[in-house]
Amino acid sequence: MPEEQQKQPHPKPLLTVAEQLAHLESKGVTFDLCTRQEAAAYLSGRTYYFKLASYRTLFEKRSGGPRDGQYVNLDFGHLRVLASFDRDLRYALLPLTLDVEHAARTKLVKTVTKIEGEDGYSISRDYMSSLSHNERRRREGEVAMLAKDAFCGDLVRKYGEPSKAPVWVLMELFSFGSFASLYLFCADRWGDSAMRDEHYMLRQAQFVRNACAHSSNMVNGFADQSSNVGTNAMVEKALAKANISHRVRTSKMRNPRLKQIATLLYLHSRLVPAGSGRARAINDMAELQRSAKSILALLPNNDKVRSSLGFLSKLIDSWF
Repeated sequence: MPEEQQKQPHPKPLLTVAEQLAHLESKGVTFDLCTRQEAAAYLSGRTYYFKLASYRTLFEKRSGGPRDGQYVNLDFGHLRVLASFDRDLRYALLPLTLDVEHAARTKLVKTVTKIEGEDGYSISRDYMSSLSHNERRRREGEVAMLAKDAFCGDLVRKYGEPSKAPVWVLMELFSFGSFASLYLFCADRWGDSAMRDEHYMLRQAQFVRNACAHSSNMVNGFADQSSNVGTNAMVEKALAKANISHRVRTSKMRNPRLKQIATLLYLHSRLVPAGSGRARAINDMAELQRSAKSILALLPNNDKVRSSLGFLSKLIDSWF
């Protein structure tokens, strides 16, 4: 690397924990809810600056005056509790994504058994034939990579190519996204409009599952309103039935993350039958609401946080 490139400073340089705290303080962050020593220990052993600082987006900045650009009423303790709630949210939502995927798989196999002429093998063959060359290669590669997998490798070795496996085996080998594609194929094959709607919702659930599994921050994006993707009609109708005003649901469903979470919650209420899975989900949602209440008590004047958590709470009350 040329010497002049080595000397060029980075726009976001690496900071020590002490420098991170100093930087936060320069942005108006206070240390009243926890001491600087507690904050330093938290950044050193519990999380890292980039992840924690992302929640600053939920707080307003001052405009003009000697404190221009500094955050309003933002304490390090606020960042810490928001990070904790974000973790609780991911832990509550991830099982829901697993539930809806299993319920959709179960529904697909159940439907196959009821349709005259379906044997479970022709679906896999016809689905793979329907794909473009690149998509087919991608699915084949996805399955081939599992050949040495401790959990699914025996299925790959037994059936070989995806087109030769029955649909109930193919589902075990496909990723969530590939399964959703197969689900849509079956919906079109059988002319099932309800399954087509469920495919849309499964795609939204997939995004939530990926975010939870990768430990991505969720709450920090609750103020965004950048979504230009329309809300599924069934979800829109369910939101209205939950007594959420047109203004609120229009506003909140412009937020990509809230839309995906709301769709997942509704899909769970639609697909997952009463039983231990549903009972666990109800308990998890109740615990999540209790966690949200503690956040609202700590941030009584933060409209971005209050409105988003209030929206999710209404959905939980209606669907769980």
